[in-house]
Amino acid sequence: MVVWPAILKYDGDPELFYLPALQSWQEDEDLHLLGFQPEDRLIDSAGQVFAMHWKKGRPVELVKAVAEIPLTELCEMIQSHQSSQGACCAAKVSFRTTAEAIRAVGITCQMAQAE
Repeated sequence: MVVWPAILKYDGDPELFYLPALQSWQEDEDLHLLGFQPEDRLIDSAGQVFAMHWKKGRPVELVKAVAEIPLTELCEMIQSHQSSQGACCAAKVSFRTTAEAIRAVGITCQMAQAE
């Protein structure tokens, strides 16, 4: 079971997509438009990693990975995301918890949409 909020990370793309709740995951057709690659993943606020299995005409199946994402790896993803967005000092970003890191992505995504 996914602990919302969560982020979506497409393989090879530094951009992260913030998902505040299950409803936003289900309703945003753009997230599912092209299907998913084997290395795409959803990361929830508890650090759980989910692979996405998709078949045309069926809902996306989220399959939980055995291991959780290390906080250091998540911080690196967020640094890369912020750097791709043009944020200064992205290299200095750090977080105490996975939930805090996920919330920070939500804040930066909201700020980017407001601009």
